[in-house]
Amino acid sequence: MKIIEKTYSFGGMEIRKSTRRIILHHAAAVTCSADDVHRWHKARGWAGIGYHFFIRKDGSVYRARPEKYVGAHAGGANYDSIGICFEGNYDTEPTMPDVQRIAGSELVSFLKEKYGITRVQGHRDVGSTACPGRYFPFEEIAEGVENAPCENCVYNGRSFIRDLQKLLQQEETGEADEALRNALPQVSASQNRAHPVVKALQVRLFALGYNFPKYGADGDFGAETGDAVEAFQKARSLSADRIVGEDTWDALMKD
Repeated sequence: MKIIEKTYSFGGMEIRKSTRRIILHHAAAVTCSADDVHRWHKARGWAGIGYHFFIRKDGSVYRARPEKYVGAHAGGANYDSIGICFEGNYDTEPTMPDVQRIAGSELVSFLKEKYGITRVQGHRDVGSTACPGRYFPFEEIAEGVENAPCENCVYNGRSFIRDLQKLLQQEETGEADEALRNALPQVSASQNRAHPVVKALQVRLFALGYNFPKYGADGDFGAETGDAVEAFQKARSLSADRIVGEDTWDALMKD
């Protein structure tokens, strides 16, 4: 594994007194570089990029904040951790490139051996956040496990149903029942286009292979979402009316 050294200009930083864990993040941006993140973090008034390492989708590994210093990546957990950030938004992108995943696994293994640690966490384990995202292959990277079973790594029908139930303040059973069906609104470009269920709809369509190249899962039922809904309806032999009603909701909830 080759680590590309970066030489950024930093403000004042404190030397970390101990290293007991690794914390994994995603950038929450489909495309970005370590340079971008350094600039963003400086703009927030921080010393510089808060992560110690940054891994791009092509598998390139960059050393960002110098390893000996306290990071700025997980509030309340920076004092004894190394932060690794992965390019991408794995709350909406359902698959991490193999080269990026392998590079992450190799880096984690290297750091575990270097510091004699075994504890690897996601940002969501130490803070109120969804980072590193529902599709992030955490077990494969943290433990080096190939194809580890992970319900959150694949946004399947059951996960989608749970999200809908949560959004509609129902019991999260993962089973589509009459209560859920009755509560689901009809959504389209002209009806309930910014309803909270729209983002879950977009993520489900994304997981099924329908892309939103310009806006992503932004929670707004615009033209891209209409195109994806129409394509899904045609593939399922439904009326291609670009409206998500009872039949389309039912089809989306099935695997």
